[in-house]
Amino acid sequence: MSAPLAAIELTRPRAAVNVLRSYGVLIDGRKVDSLEAGATRRYALPVGAHEIGVEMDFYKSPPLMLELRAGQTVRLECGERAPLLGQSGLSLRGLGAAFGSMLSPGDYFYLSVVGTEVAEAPAVGAGSAAADRSTPPPRLQASAEPMIFLSYRRDDTEHITGRIRDRLGMCFGEHAIFRDVDSIPAGMDFVRKVEETIRVAHAMVAIIGPQWAEATDRQGRRRLDQVDDPVRFELETALGLALPLVPVLVKQARMPAREDLPASLAALPSINAVIIPPEPYFADGVKRLAAAIEALVAPAAPPTPARPQFCVACGHRIAPGQVFCTRCGQRV
Repeated sequence: MSAPLAAIELTRPRAAVNVLRSYGVLIDGRKVDSLEAGATRRYALPVGAHEIGVEMDFYKSPPLMLELRAGQTVRLECGERAPLLGQSGLSLRGLGAAFGSMLSPGDYFYLSVVGTEVAEAPAVGAGSAAADRSTPPPRLQASAEPMIFLSYRRDDTEHITGRIRDRLGMCFGEHAIFRDVDSIPAGMDFVRKVEETIRVAHAMVAIIGPQWAEATDRQGRRRLDQVDDPVRFELETALGLALPLVPVLVKQARMPAREDLPASLAALPSINAVIIPPEPYFADGVKRLAAAIEALVAPAAPPTPARPQFCVACGHRIAPGQVFCTRCGQRV
């Protein structure tokens, strides 16, 4: 079986300088291609962490670390900090900023994420929501912001979820928070929209109140026992995708016991939860939640490789922790 793949699409807009020169495309520290002005290139890469960059002469962009998932396409844009052709950037101020950046090789290029796309995974097994649809859902284009999906029961925690959503919006940006009431337009397929959004989300926050597990429908049946329960569907999808999940206990609720949950949600009680207490400590609880989310969605800094040390007197290589050069005796 072949390894799962992802892809990056790298675009270089036309700028007012170096139009006839190509950039070198660097992937994991190795030059793999040349990129002309106005061109877009697509590169298939194995799933996992990759370092992307561009270079020209002794100028290099700051390395961009990406964590690619199966079926994901990350769209990037690169260029020089110079005015674009056809825009008013050809002013003295714009040209001055461009030439000023040439004095600092590390600031001359920019390389940034402008969007992501995730291909729908094929349905597996009869009875799944995806298998019941005659046509596959379209791919959802997401912004480069961290997308945080809020899962909750309306009759259990709707009001407090709104307060949490507002505070998280101030931390991560209004468009980075997905809640069904705010984010699903009228007339749109609810299940399809939720599934698409979870697939491109960076983290899920499951808000659990006192009646979260015991909520019932009009016939008195427990909702969590039904396969079409929206909350169950959201959590099953997130756990199946290994999406970072933060349970949040509100209104003095407790985490449901494993034996009280469907088998598909058995992993939920083992995930460390964030407790948001009532006033006057509500704000502190949301701050802890925001810190937990940030730790999950922030890209891990790549380890800095240790640079070899050499004796300044004779050039002999110095081992880590060595105090004197073994060749000339010079103290290092």
